[in-house]
Amino acid sequence: MKVGIIGGTGNMGRGLTIRLALRHDILVGSRSLVKAGTIAKNLKNVARGFYLSDLEGSIAGVLNADAIEGSEVVIVCLPAKYSLLTLEGLKEYLTPEKVVVSTVVPMTRKEKLFYWTPLEEGEDPGFGERSASESIQEIVAPSPVVTAFQTVPAAYLNNIDAVLNVDVLIAGDDDLALAKVSKLVRDIPNLRPLRVGPLVNSKWVESITPLLLNAAVLNGLHDPTIRVIPWMPSEE
Repeated sequence: MKVGIIGGTGNMGRGLTIRLALRHDILVGSRSLVKAGTIAKNLKNVARGFYLSDLEGSIAGVLNADAIEGSEVVIVCLPAKYSLLTLEGLKEYLTPEKVVVSTVVPMTRKEKLFYWTPLEEGEDPGFGERSASESIQEIVAPSPVVTAFQTVPAAYLNNIDAVLNVDVLIAGDDDLALAKVSKLVRDIPNLRPLRVGPLVNSKWVESITPLLLNAAVLNGLHDPTIRVIPWMPSEE
């Protein structure tokens, strides 16, 4: 699969690139072609050294627009405050058959704790506003949006030696898009995709990230994440 990563030079973008390159062709997108090329070259060297003959994919650095044009799945790894404006400027490169994956988490920090906050300013600045994924869907339509990877710390992805054993909660309205993103998730060893409903549920997925950060701050945890464990009744 050809995957373009918008904002691919950031921590999340680099982590997803190094993991997905095992089986897919990755276009690392950036506003700067020089920066994209430099980071892509470094990640390519790491991937070749770690995966050796198992490496099936490739990594190249391009401008954000070219990352969209050359891919079938577009992963948005932009900082929340820049995501809508950037996508407004890039939406002309999208086509209906491309799937857009939002990793965006809109949140603010007050003193030492984190809070989910909407990207859009409205009469109600609280939890009544829609998710970042829903805002992105309005911009990129008719390309379908899928929410994914918010619960996977970038530090985990970038530590290529780490065994992840993490669940990825995914939300979306298009079954074909969900199936394609689920396959991408499964192609990263030990990640498990779990569908959690339509795109409107993205708010609950996005809000898990500030909760995990607060758990880290208040309990001295290092990069906590989640895994959904089914109840296993004991046999007597």
